Amino acid sequence: MNATLIIPNYNGRDLLQKSIPAALRAVANAPGDHVVCVADDASADDSLELLRSSFPEVKLLALPKRGFGPTCNVAVESADTDIVVLLNSDVVVESDFLSPLLEDLVEPDVFAVGCKFLNPDGSLTNALGNRTSGAWLGGILAIHHETRPELLRFTCPQLYANGGAMAFHREQWLALGGFDPLYAPFYWEDVDISYRAWARGWRVLYEPRSVVYHEQGSTMQRSFQSAHIELMSAKNAFLFAWKNILDPALIRRIAAAQARWATDDVFIGGLPHRTAALWRAFRQLRQACRARSREQRERVVPDTEILAFSTGGWA
Repeated sequence: MNATLIIPNYNGRDLLQKSIPAALRAVANAPGDHVVCVADDASADDSLELLRSSFPEVKLLALPKRGFGPTCNVAVESADTDIVVLLNSDVVVESDFLSPLLEDLVEPDVFAVGCKFLNPDGSLTNALGNRTSGAWLGGILAIHHETRPELLRFTCPQLYANGGAMAFHREQWLALGGFDPLYAPFYWEDVDISYRAWARGWRVLYEPRSVVYHEQGSTMQRSFQSAHIELMSAKNAFLFAWKNILDPALIRRIAAAQARWATDDVFIGGLPHRTAALWRAFRQLRQACRARSREQRERVVPDTEILAFSTGGWA
């Protein structure tokens, strides 16, 4: 089973100097014929020059400006292997991280596997992406990232595989349509595609033997201010619910909560990010409804079971 390790890049020359050597060591250390690929999203720095001069063995896709999700989709479509691993440019992998991912993906009903994320100093404090789970709080899906070491020792189901370091079956990714452009410019694409995989009867796993070190936020904060990042994440949380939730009781619960928020915004003023995010999401309601129609056609696992399955309740 061979894999293509895809690193999306935008103006990340200094990050690539650390992430690419680690990725090359990892593919050399794992049995098989694996490839490292950088999908460059029209970088304005000298990333391309670095890749061509220092890492000629790396496959380079020099793309026009597309944004994160579309860049990933083009790169996955271009891969020649059954397995693809997405890696942020600010992620440094351990040399033995690849083989456990490939072992988990031998099972045909496993769509994706997420890695164990550590901070650059090796700690778990506030680390994001590990053994993810979710719960509906009001009108949005609240995501939990486990950080307790004793609960991060075993391979197990999780809600979604963090897009910063996730391995998956390419054909299943293509069948799902890849990252949905609904969430442009960023955030919630990985939650969405994993949720849709669960909804089709495929599993998503957490793999603690595959360790990566993540400098959280370093890629995004180069291009966007923190307030904008928070706004886009909140906007996409609304869109995720509108697109994916089909259970009538849950729809009523979510709609009631969001209606209360909208009423509060009109009469007493709401939280600034929540208010702005809600109205931005409304601008994309038609796009979300079109995507929702596909979910209605292809869903085989109900919403009431997805969160249970993704936290270990798979029968």
